[in-house]
Amino acid sequence: MSIRTFIFCDICNPQGIRTIEFRRSPREDDRNGRRISDGRFWFDGSLSTAIENGWNHNPTGQHICPSCNKAGA
Repeated sequence: MSIRTFIFCDICNPQGIRTIEFRRSPREDDRNGRRISDGRFWFDGSLSTAIENGWNHNPTGQHICPSCNKAGA
């Protein structure tokens, strides 16, 4: 049995909802394009791997996704 770690963005996904995303057409911005999901961000992996992929972990303990980092949240 393996243990999986999920990190949820505390800005755009504070409820920790994990939905699988499927884009019908690729776009530059992660939030554009037609999707099956609602655009809430989560990461499947460790915190160190998430940080390497653009996530932020601020001093208050919040996890912030790359899109919210870009938006200046």
